[in-house]
Amino acid sequence: MKKSLLRALSALLLLIAVVFCGCIIVIPDSDSIGESKTFEADGITLLLTDRFVEQESEVGFDAYYVSDFCGVMVLKEEFTLKEGLSEKPLSEYIEGVIENNGHTNIEPQNKDGLWFYVKDNDDTRIYSYSYKGSDAFFIVQFACYLADIEALEDIIHLWAQAVEVE
Repeated sequence: MKKSLLRALSALLLLIAVVFCGCIIVIPDSDSIGESKTFEADGITLLLTDRFVEQESEVGFDAYYVSDFCGVMVLKEEFTLKEGLSEKPLSEYIEGVIENNGHTNIEPQNKDGLWFYVKDNDDTRIYSYSYKGSDAFFIVQFACYLADIEALEDIIHLWAQAVEVE
């Protein structure tokens, strides 16, 4: 039952994206990326696929999921880290993230109500989405090879839309 519910949710997300975007989205099939699967970490729920496995992060992320085509890293920054942090809107928070990471020539973007930025490295692209919960900001980074962008860009945005924070 849960599996069919997740399939229905995935189909609904696809339909909503097509209706609101007015475009055809290229999404890899389930043979390529797997079936929908929910992952939960401290205060956050992600809808990815069963091709992802959770791993221990060696670089300070609060959650880390990998597949053969994409990596997903989650960082939780509690409001108690800095006075006034809880009052910041997402747009200001993501500007601060970009600045604190020393990124130049990167502007925050807003698509479908989601704040994020995109950074290309040698052969990878990282999409960094920000979310505001009741007691923390969350950064969810999706990393994939540049060669796979055309096939994964839209599905990554759908996964980002499905993120839920407490």
